[in-house]
Amino acid sequence: MSNVSQANFLLIDGVLRPDAIAHLYQRGEPLEIEPLYIGTRWKELHDLGPILVKLPSSSPLVSEWQQNQLVQSDSCPLFSRASLSTVAEHLRHFICPPDLNGNAGLLRFADPLVTHYWLTSYGPEQLCQVLAPIETLWVKTPIHTWQSTGDAPITQFSRPHSTDVRDKNFALLGENQISALELAYRWQFKERLYAWLNTRDPQTFSLLNSDQTERWLEHVLDSGSAWGLVSERGLVTWVETCVDWGRDFATRPDSPYQDWLSQAPENGSLAPELRIEALDDYRQLALEAKDTANG
Repeated sequence: MSNVSQANFLLIDGVLRPDAIAHLYQRGEPLEIEPLYIGTRWKELHDLGPILVKLPSSSPLVSEWQQNQLVQSDSCPLFSRASLSTVAEHLRHFICPPDLNGNAGLLRFADPLVTHYWLTSYGPEQLCQVLAPIETLWVKTPIHTWQSTGDAPITQFSRPHSTDVRDKNFALLGENQISALELAYRWQFKERLYAWLNTRDPQTFSLLNSDQTERWLEHVLDSGSAWGLVSERGLVTWVETCVDWGRDFATRPDSPYQDWLSQAPENGSLAPELRIEALDDYRQLALEAKDTANG
């Protein structure tokens, strides 16, 4: 099935649309609504979890999804011949799935960004197990803000064939899934970073096209990680410093970073997170002095 208009379920992320349940009931449609946290230890947060909605054929919710990119960013339509309870029971296996390292954490599988990367990580046979009663699921393809050129394309995930036997470890997150979820996080982090840098200075990317912007963000994040930074705060500070002093500030002989080290050589032995924090204090003072001189 390739026509999204034939979808008869909607999966909504309650974190991205915190008023979803109230608004669904206010529509006055004969919708069957199943917050998937109900019946689990997260039941008190049911409005912030994934919400599965069975749609009557008369519902305009799917056509609204097709026409509204904001709605596409917090929900996914799907098609299944199974009942609401059957689809809900299946999806609950993915609320807090184990991974191959013995860990378990909440999986935001109703977030379209996560959904896309997560489902893309499976081969055909695994996808049969993961989708099971779901025959087709449609999701907005992640397109970065700086790459937007119109309507975002839609990715379709279809169950290759039905299966009556479900592997007992079908919900286990393997290496491919862990890597995919890390890519989803990095995608989101780059979005937030891009927005922040434009807020900080609207001219930051003014001379770069979309491909150059992507390469620049990838380069500075990779170089910050290679320097030893792991926290978001440390990486954001690193990227800000790259904007102010150049991407090669840590290796360029005439960089203010080298001046800072020559003034206080002991800073060179600080752990990366502490070093970037101390460097940021120095950089802020330098910026203030420059502003005062120009003023």
